[in-house]
This record gives sequence, structure tokens and C-alpha cells, in this order.
Amino acid sequence: MRFWGILLLLPSLLWAQPEFFGYFESEGSTMQLGNSNYNFGFNKFRLDVEARPNDHILIGANITAQQYWGQTTWNLLDFIPEQTWRPYFYVNPLSSSSYEPSVPVTLTDTLFLDNVYMKLSMFNLDVTLGRQQLSTGVGYAWNPTDIFNSKSLLDPSYEQTGVKALRLDIALGDRSTISAIVLPEAEVDQSTQQYTLKTGVGSFDLAATTTYQSNQDWVSTLLGRFDVVERNMFGGSIIGELVGWGVWLEGAYNILQVEMPLWSSYKPPDPEETYSEYVVGADHTFDNSIYFLTEYLHNGFGVAKQEDLRLNNYFATLGGETHSLMQDYLFIYAMHPTFDFVSLSALVIANLNDNSGTFAPQLDWNAFEDTNISLQGSLFWGEDDTEFGLQDWGLRLRVRSDF
Repeated sequence: MRFWGILLLLPSLLWAQPEFFGYFESEGSTMQLGNSNYNFGFNKFRLDVEARPNDHILIGANITAQQYWGQTTWNLLDFIPEQTWRPYFYVNPLSSSSYEPSVPVTLTDTLFLDNVYMKLSMFNLDVTLGRQQLSTGVGYAWNPTDIFNSKSLLDPSYEQTGVKALRLDIALGDRSTISAIVLPEAEVDQSTQQYTLKTGVGSFDLAATTTYQSNQDWVSTLLGRFDVVERNMFGGSIIGELVGWGVWLEGAYNILQVEMPLWSSYKPPDPEETYSEYVVGADHTFDNSIYFLTEYLHNGFGVAKQEDLRLNNYFATLGGETHSLMQDYLFIYAMHPTFDFVSLSALVIANLNDNSGTFAPQLDWNAFEDTNISLQGSLFWGEDDTEFGLQDWGLRLRVRSDF
């Protein structure tokens, strides 16, 4: 189906004198987790096409091909402390077999139409149809109001995949907009919906948002849990400048409707759960050209105490269904354009609940025009049974050339 979609789309784009652009990216990584070592990487090619048949319509698409190499089958249990997963897997202590439990995940090569959309603009209304980028919130490392994407903390600004959606944006004035996003399903009450009002006051931009999600069946999950059948979120954000610093706040209050599967005899004492999640951040560029950014996350859905962590908590976090494993985190990023074509940066991620974290320095070299080479290392600290202390070190080399 994806192949036929490409064939059907390209002729209509070519008729409208399209613009072509994109990039090629190659990455190689290695990391050590206790006795396990992973060596892996990928080659990625992305071709973007944009066309404007007239002043009111924009048609866009991008084709992405990604080929993995090295270790392409990973054992998720390598990323989880043994005392957490061991009770869920029986291993006969009297057996002479060297069998160790495994939850394998395989990285497969892909060739697909990532984004394919049409944007119709008329009067004060923009309508975007198709698979498109949806990025909500003002946070850098975390976005409590974003239900569409998951981020890698070692590279929070990396591109997101497209989402099949209908989006409407209505301009109410110079600085005010109402947005509606719907992910259509066969049943209206199962369609994910998000509505946002944005406005500006002085040097600050404000937003208020509400979101509805529904669990479609007992096979799929919300926030990594089978018993959450509905989620209502009420949130907002504010971003601006204060005494020369950029500052922002983004938060959300979530109401979860809980219902056990039909095959379960357990009935929850309360069919409703609530939790709050918020991010506070600030950034500044100093006179010596050092750029500094920091964020603090509190996620009430995370686990407060290390001894209360369960296997499903790790699976939900590794799968990107929740923004964090535990409740309190700190993110720090600093960058300096040290030489004409070389910049040095580093980031720190700290889990404040189990006292673990990572320090990741990075060198970026603009080797040629539109070509960047980056080298990032990762050093982890904490006890072996903590979120980050489970890992030892990592190294990533990435080459990207845009055209």
C-alpha cells in the first residue's frame, strides 16, 4: 500500500513544479550495559517534496528509507535491572542450561511515505489533511501536553514521525489562534482529539489545551496500561522572556478512566485516577557565547520510590508511552561555538528519585557546506539497579549531509 501511495502521489506533485530537498544521514553507535555490548547503526535517506499548485494550497510529502546494520535484535531485559524482571521469568536453578530470558525487539529496514499532506489556506482558516508533523508544547526535553510523540533525551530535537490527522487552525487576531486536531477512527468516540487556544500578552505567549484519548480494545494500551480505557487531559503553557532569560512552563492535569479487562476477576476500587505533570525551563546566551538551557520535570504518573518499580513501568517508558520512568528529573544543556566550524556541547540528565544520570559531551564539526559530523559520548552514574546506573558508557558518531 505504501508503494502504491508513492506512485499515485508523485505525478500530482510534479504537475505543480515542486521543490525537492532532504538529507542523507549515517550513524554508528556502541554502548556497554554490564556484560552486554551493543554495536549498531543505520543509513538513512530522506527526500522531501513540496508543491504549491496555487496561493491557497500546499502539498507536501517525504519518502524515508532507513537501513540498519550491526546488532539489530535487542534484548529489552538488558535495559532493565535484573531484580525487576527476574521474578517474571522462571529459570530452573538445577538446570545445566545457560538459557537466559529474553524479550527481543528487532530493528527492521524501512521504506515508507512518512508525511503526506495537503494544507488549504483561506481567509483566517488553515486546514491540513493527511499524515503530518504534530508538535505541541513549549518544553525542550519533555512536553506534558504532547500525546503524539516520544523523545530521546540524548537528542530531544531529532525529527518526529508523521501522524495521520485532520488539523484546523483559525486565526483570531495578530497573536491568537484556535487549533483542533483529530485522529479519525471508525467510531467517533474512539478518535483522539486535541483542542488548543493560543494567545499573546506582552512578551509572553500563552496556550490552553484539552485532549481526549480512548483505548480502542483490550489489546492496545494507554500509557502502557491495559486498564486505562479513557484519558482526559487539561493543560497549558506559557513562554517568554524575563530579565534577559527565556523562561517557560508547561503542565497538564490528567483524568484516567480505569476498567479491568473482561477476563479479569479484579475490580478497581476507584474507576478514576488523576495525576499532574509539568515542566519548568529556562535558557540564556551569555556574553561569552555560551548557550545554557535547563529543565525540571515532575511526572505524577511516574513511580515515586525505586522499590515500587515493576516490569510494566520499564516497558511503558522504553516504548515511549510515558514521558519518564520515575517522577522527578533534571535536564541541563550547554553549548559553545568554540571555533569557526566546530562547536562543543554537553548535556546532563539526572533522575532525582534514584540518584542516577548521564553526562553526554558532544563535538559538532561543520566539515563542508551543508555537511555536519558529530561525535557524542555518554557516561552514566548510579547504582546498578537504577535507571541510568544500569548502563556504563556509550559512543555515537553521526554524519549528515543536507541538499
